[in-house]
Amino acid sequence: MTETRKEKASAGQRFKAEMREFAFISCYLWVCFVAIEIFKTAVLREQGVAYLPLGVAILKALVMAKFILIGKAVRVGERVEPQVLAHRILWKSTAFLLLLMVFSVLEELVLSLVHGHGLSGFITGFSARPLGEMLAPSVLMLLVLIPLIAFEEIDRALGEGSLSRLLFGGAGPDSGRSS
Repeated sequence: MTETRKEKASAGQRFKAEMREFAFISCYLWVCFVAIEIFKTAVLREQGVAYLPLGVAILKALVMAKFILIGKAVRVGERVEPQVLAHRILWKSTAFLLLLMVFSVLEELVLSLVHGHGLSGFITGFSARPLGEMLAPSVLMLLVLIPLIAFEEIDRALGEGSLSRLLFGGAGPDSGRSS
């Protein structure tokens, strides 16, 4: 019975840590996506287009945060562990970018199917996009991922929770965001 309590407490603690991590990643992504949407709004307003879908930023942040947690669960970018911290950060950021790109394409495919456009409609719409329109969001996402991955990798290099305690205060390992 003591063994079962430890397992339940451990599962509860893991759930709490994962929810805290999900909230942290979601908030970080939301701030980044809102900044991008505000910039996009300013550019489009110059062209006479009214645009301000800030609600999209929170939905996108929540979905991308979940995709990132899925990537962490399957240990994306951890098969190769470069010794130099900067290389490890760039490697994992690129690996997560590729994962998010795959999930984004799958998400667009599902939306195309839900809206009745079918697979051919998805392929036509996807191939009709200019290269810059496809590359720009990827470059922006990489720039968003690098600080997030850097925080986690630096924290891991210093000792789990050390960077969190240093930046956000607290004395115990549970006082900061756990990775």
